[in-house]
Amino acid sequence: MTENAVLIFARSPELGKVKTRLENAIGDYLTLAIYRAFLRDTLTAARESGARVILAHTSGPSFPEQALADDTFIQQGDTFGERFDFALEETAKRLQSQTPFILIGADTPHLSPTFLQEALGALTNNDAVIGPNLNGGFYLLGFSRPPVRVKEVFDHNATDEVAVLSLLLAKARMKTRLLEPNFDIDMPEDLHNLIRLIDLADTIGEGWIPTNTRHVLQSAPVISLAVQMVPSRRR
Repeated sequence: MTENAVLIFARSPELGKVKTRLENAIGDYLTLAIYRAFLRDTLTAARESGARVILAHTSGPSFPEQALADDTFIQQGDTFGERFDFALEETAKRLQSQTPFILIGADTPHLSPTFLQEALGALTNNDAVIGPNLNGGFYLLGFSRPPVRVKEVFDHNATDEVAVLSLLLAKARMKTRLLEPNFDIDMPEDLHNLIRLIDLADTIGEGWIPTNTRHVLQSAPVISLAVQMVPSRRR
């Protein structure tokens, strides 16, 4: 049996309902195409990690990417924090044991199967893992025992979500490991970083290449134009 799992927290891929900040720069149809590519590549990386793949998505029509998961369910709750906690608790319930699992978003297609394996491996000697997000917040969260509720991290508009999350885990007496910082894709400049990362992996012939994402990015020159026109938020 699979000894661990990857939970992917996603939106149902519907026009006008995904990645609205990207949509403002490149349009709704292209944004949806990119998001579906993200989702396919993220699910594929999770599957290739050898873990059980669980997809928690918002309500909506069925979509073909669901077939890439071993198990799917619909998120429940009125706020993001409520839906996030429900996904964690529902996954722990479905695993029916203290099976280690990590949660990632569908907007991290560049996280390789090897990286996911390493994140799960960190749960061997830790109760929790956190992947700090360079954009703010976190891009990965994992548990080796029943998860804590993290709703307040989102609902209190914390200026440092990782610090608040770490405090919650400390209060729950969870030994926590911080992973290397990384990013998810929310803004056009994030697409720029993703393109550079894929090009580098392609050039040296090593590393994980999210093929669906690469295909969409290469077939849409408007993305490069949008990236050039939007000032970077980084310092």
